[in-house]
Amino acid sequence: MFKTPAGSGGQTEGMTIREFFPEAAREVVGVVRGARTDDLSAATPCADFDLKALVNHFIGTTGALTQVGLRKPLDADDPYGSRREPSQGDWSTELASHAEALAEAWSDPTSWDGSVDMGDTEMPATVIGEMAFAELLLHGWDLARATGQQLTIPDEVALDLRHSIEETAELGRKMGAYGDEVSVPDQSTQFERALGASGRDPNWTTS
Repeated sequence: MFKTPAGSGGQTEGMTIREFFPEAAREVVGVVRGARTDDLSAATPCADFDLKALVNHFIGTTGALTQVGLRKPLDADDPYGSRREPSQGDWSTELASHAEALAEAWSDPTSWDGSVDMGDTEMPATVIGEMAFAELLLHGWDLARATGQQLTIPDEVALDLRHSIEETAELGRKMGAYGDEVSVPDQSTQFERALGASGRDPNWTTS
């Protein structure tokens, strides 16, 4: 269960996200370990990804973003692991490990300082940290829905997620990370609003 960090109200958005990272990873790891692995052709909320493609992408990006958070260089030949196909092996164990490592890397306050090397450009660490948090929770939700599960995020966490997505939406769409915004009802939860801001339909199901 998520718990709001003591005294978090006066902190910056980046600090709040940093403190939520471990619990977010635990929620996603629960989804990963609860996923059926026998139908990698299953549809996902990502229009361009079946479950196999989602798994390969998710493992690749979490691995890369962990390296960035640790200030370690990306693989010059394959920075985001796009040439690997971890879905052919024990992908749930590898993805769970990557989610935990991502949270550990970005839970360190120093990971949010200064700028980070993204291989071909330098970017503010706070921007990449927020994108890493969004990557974890959004693709965690994608995986949950694709495998018949739920990922529920409380409003105090999802509000920070929503704000970071809205602030980086233009960049995210240019990078292909987000789709066009999906309108959601006024009574939607903050997580549903965050999903909509990222181009996802909160009501998406496999059926």
